[in-house]
Amino acid sequence: MSNSEHKNFLLADNLKAIAVSFLSVVLVSVALGLLMFSVIKEHEKDRAKDILSNVNMVFKDAETALDYLNASPYYSCSEDNLNEMRRTLFRSRFVKEIGFFGDGKLLCSTYLGLLKQPIDEAIPDFVTSLGDAFWINTPLELFDNQSKGTIAKRGRYNAVLDMDAVIGLNFSQDWALFYKADELFHMAGNASLMPQSAGGGIAKLDTSYFSLSLIKCDKYYSSTCLSVVSDQGRIFNTHKGKLVLFVCVMLMTAALSHMLTFNYLRRRRSLESRISRGLTSGKFYCLYQPFVILKSGEVVGCEVLSRFEDEFGPIYPDEFIPQVKELGKTWEFTTVMIKSAMEELRRCTDIPEGFKVSFNLFPSVFMQDEIIDLDWVLDLNDKNFKLVLEIIEDEQLATSSAAKHIKALRSRGYWIAIDDFGVGYSNLSQLKSLKCEFLKIDRSFVMDMEDHSIRSSLIPHIVSIADELRVTLIAEGVENNEQRQELVNMNVEYGQGWLFGKPQTVENLANTIELSSQTH
Repeated sequence: MSNSEHKNFLLADNLKAIAVSFLSVVLVSVALGLLMFSVIKEHEKDRAKDILSNVNMVFKDAETALDYLNASPYYSCSEDNLNEMRRTLFRSRFVKEIGFFGDGKLLCSTYLGLLKQPIDEAIPDFVTSLGDAFWINTPLELFDNQSKGTIAKRGRYNAVLDMDAVIGLNFSQDWALFYKADELFHMAGNASLMPQSAGGGIAKLDTSYFSLSLIKCDKYYSSTCLSVVSDQGRIFNTHKGKLVLFVCVMLMTAALSHMLTFNYLRRRRSLESRISRGLTSGKFYCLYQPFVILKSGEVVGCEVLSRFEDEFGPIYPDEFIPQVKELGKTWEFTTVMIKSAMEELRRCTDIPEGFKVSFNLFPSVFMQDEIIDLDWVLDLNDKNFKLVLEIIEDEQLATSSAAKHIKALRSRGYWIAIDDFGVGYSNLSQLKSLKCEFLKIDRSFVMDMEDHSIRSSLIPHIVSIADELRVTLIAEGVENNEQRQELVNMNVEYGQGWLFGKPQTVENLANTIELSSQTH
């Protein structure tokens, strides 16, 4: 891969990583946003419960005090009655003043004592279903009508309620306490947030799931309800720590998703990853290089060559062959290539029966027990190809297991060829024990023939070794007629090289065979 292509892939990977990062941030933002909204909404509900719970405490305290006094046997502002009222006031937490009524007039109270001039009872703001009368934000006689409070009356007594102590009455509140009857009566909080009544019910307040507005009624005093329209400023101040954490999570999500995606894409383009995927996704494919009878030029066989190409481009054999060995996938690679070649060759009707088909195998493969389980290849060989297994002569072939496996393969009809003979490990006694059918002269010997180098002068010695072993020679890398003629003169029978055809598809191989047959 060129530097330009590499830069382009890096840019593409970075853009993909940015896109994934953006999508991850959106998805995580939505998920965390819903979670945070749910937490905030539950917090607002709990806050509403707390407010109603405080109201409930005030009402119960007043109810207990008033019920106790109404059960007493006092029907006038006697000293005993006033003392009992004062004792009751002392025991109460949220009652600030208690008054006694007779004939619709306030006759005395705990702080004012016996009134010289009784005060007529004012018309209440509303009366509950239990008959309790309420005056909301009404002037108090105790403070010469300069202060206001909430008054509840039951029976002969009334009580000034300390609402401010538990829920506050300032106008910055984002809630309104109200009593629900045929109409709605404001009790405390921000009156502007009162919902509107509709047919005895409550209307015109958005209480959907995605709204922070809510209406909640007390369980015990079911007609006492709270309308909440949450203030955004208060919510921000309350939950700003969560919002900061939310932003940090977003930044971390963006960075982490970009890093993971970019590394994944780079890893995906690595040699190891591409080859591993290629073995299972058909990225390896076969090309076929013909070999001929040197004297006549007739195409009698081909060598199956492995190639690789995926969306990132080609990987050449000198790169992927070592990697396949390093990954320990030599047998998987071998079966993939043999199966692919056999299926292509048998499907092509112009490939003749009895054609020699040569496969390159790793020396280490011959040490594996799986090598003798190649009967499935014979099942594919319905055109009776002469199957040749090429192997580079190697020290591994000297092992007893390799020799045993090669012998078993030859007994099943496979031919054995020693590839690149003369350039690597060479052992005459090993060649004798292997009893191979072919020796392939390495191309480096053939290429040096025109210069009459020392290397090319070794070819006659290779020929004499082949004669002694009674094996057939195939010369690789034949590129011109001069090389071909000289090899013929040395009694080399077969040749392979660009003179007779480059590595090609099976269709082009069929055309090469046809042209060869037309000239002979």
